[in-house]
Amino acid sequence: MENRNKKALYSYIAEALVDGALPEDFSLPQPEGDEGGLMFADGAMDGISIYHMSPKEPDENAKGLMEQAVQAAAAGDVAKAEELFYALSESCSAVNAAGSLQSYLIAHRAELNDEELYDTALQLLLSDRRECVKFGLIIMELFNCDRDESAKKLVRTLGLSDEFTLYAVRVMGRWKNGNEEIFSLAKKVHGWGRIHAVEALRPSSSAIKKWLLTEAMGNDVLSAYSALSCWEKSDAEFVLKNHPDYEQFAGIRNIIRGLMDEGPVPGFSTLENGDEIINIFLDEAEKMPLEMGDYRAVYEILTYYNENRSPKHPLALKCKKLLHTYRCTCMLIDAAKEGKDVDLAAGVGINVKPYVMELLKRSLEDYSHLLRYLMDDEESRREVLELYRQQLPLEELKAGPALEMGLGQEYRREQALEYLLQELRMHPLEGQDFVSAGLQAAPVRTRSGALYVLEHWVSGEKQPLSSLLPDLQDRLSGLLALEPHAELQERIKKLLSGSVSFEDVGPEEKKPEYSVDSLNILSDAISDVGLWQWWYTGDEMVQLEFGGVQLYDGSKPEKAPHSSTIALRFYGNWFAVFLDDLDDDSWYVKLSKDEIEPFPVQYGNLRFDEPAFASQLMKEYRHRNPLKPGFDESLLSSAKHLLAANCGDVAFIAGGDWLEVVSHAGVIADDDIETASRKWGEYWRDYWFKRGSSDAYEQDYACEVTIPIDSGNPQDQY
Repeated sequence: MENRNKKALYSYIAEALVDGALPEDFSLPQPEGDEGGLMFADGAMDGISIYHMSPKEPDENAKGLMEQAVQAAAAGDVAKAEELFYALSESCSAVNAAGSLQSYLIAHRAELNDEELYDTALQLLLSDRRECVKFGLIIMELFNCDRDESAKKLVRTLGLSDEFTLYAVRVMGRWKNGNEEIFSLAKKVHGWGRIHAVEALRPSSSAIKKWLLTEAMGNDVLSAYSALSCWEKSDAEFVLKNHPDYEQFAGIRNIIRGLMDEGPVPGFSTLENGDEIINIFLDEAEKMPLEMGDYRAVYEILTYYNENRSPKHPLALKCKKLLHTYRCTCMLIDAAKEGKDVDLAAGVGINVKPYVMELLKRSLEDYSHLLRYLMDDEESRREVLELYRQQLPLEELKAGPALEMGLGQEYRREQALEYLLQELRMHPLEGQDFVSAGLQAAPVRTRSGALYVLEHWVSGEKQPLSSLLPDLQDRLSGLLALEPHAELQERIKKLLSGSVSFEDVGPEEKKPEYSVDSLNILSDAISDVGLWQWWYTGDEMVQLEFGGVQLYDGSKPEKAPHSSTIALRFYGNWFAVFLDDLDDDSWYVKLSKDEIEPFPVQYGNLRFDEPAFASQLMKEYRHRNPLKPGFDESLLSSAKHLLAANCGDVAFIAGGDWLEVVSHAGVIADDDIETASRKWGEYWRDYWFKRGSSDAYEQDYACEVTIPIDSGNPQDQY
């Protein structure tokens, strides 16, 4: 049964307006009862559907509901029409039903009461249900409401929400001054709404062209979605070839950066004269008083040509010349001193060690993620360890083992220790006091990080812990009885037993093998609607965790969601590299600490054992973040097992000698993958049969976004 508060969404928007626009943190209320489900930003579901999913036309059942809804609307029965449109949205979203709905309205217009249909559409705009508001706007698009000021006010106000901009701009397009209305709206929205408004906007004036050149790329989703439209509509190439001023140059720079990010949509590769454009851009850059954003763009162009052409390509050499100017060097040093753009400074060859060291002295908690720039020489390591001893209260951190993960601001000291432990794995016997403190810390992650250090040291030195570090052996022996975490208990026992090999660490000693068919099933099960939500690395393995996986999890209560959370673990000569086009050089660290939202895996773009696909991903992203030193692209073809995935503005590649697929219940064997996939399909059908009834399952995101062709009789297609 649906719970409703019945307050019009229009009212939420109108009441939240500040100076004619919505605050940056505004979002529409979640339907009552859905607050605990997976939340999307306003407009995100429609945006993802348009750009990343195949259109799902209404099935016969949905078409029947649509026809009944239209008939009720044309008869002036607003309440019945709303209920029918809501029922329609349960099986076919408004964005997918729009074309069929408008075709039906046009084909049957002669037999429909236009006045009643129009009035009902206006009433739908005041609904408390998102999809019903959208259906109202879809109907309004067929009417010219240019003379109805009250209707226009409704449309303008609804359009200010990213959830409804897509539909509002289509209605505005029918107005006499519709393009100016769209332009006004585009400047006031900043998420998916701006992306849709830019697509709808015609470059009919110099003011619009200037905005498209200099400001339109500034959306809160991903600039790449609008890059090609902005390039073409703003006449950016003409401006570039006619000596732009700095404002124009900066706008062109932003568009070029978006064009080179071809993860979500085609961009730079569609330009017939891409090299010519970059050459002119770099020539103009030499004349400009460049800022940090300009240098980052130049660095991204350099990376592109290094990876796709050659480091000796003339355009790569032009980039290097700009990046090694006195101005650039000074700006990068100033930024590095504040902990900003450290990756860029290091990438152009600046020694960032002294600046990172000063930052650590200022605050270990704020800057410990930069430790990797300091740990490659013995003198710097000694200084780092001494600094940690001075600033980190090790005795206070020995709070005793607990089951908490150690997330949030209250664990910043433990998190700083975890960064150090990650680095100590590569430096045997250094910082033993930190390892000891980590073993006695409260968070599971901190203790696990300390165990990984010991495992690596023992494995590297080929000595059991009892002879390598007898004091730590004794301490670990005493901690075993206190350890509440089952997996950590097993790892402690293995260390205490004298083992010096940890490649086989895992729930099972036998290495599982997976067939091509099973891996293909697994690829589809993850990439359909799955989310990359976490990762973890130890010396013996790297683990990538995914939610919303379409494999049946039978360990949950009967009515609970039965889609899976699974982890893929690579062991033996493992490697991993994280790719991105972000300005945040610690995003992947935040993901490992659950401090940012998961990344949706792009449909069909998670693949096993395809070196060519992995190599292409390496070329498509600006930044590379290998988790182990010495990463080389030759690993892509030499790895016994390989996984690569595009997750929008980030991606990952991982591999190793063997692969393990793990759920909360343990290792998933090869034969079990097909079974779990088949059972998920059965569960999915049952989910939709029972949806809305007293026997319904709890809401399952993976089922909700996988809509059956016929929700009343769902089959295997979804």
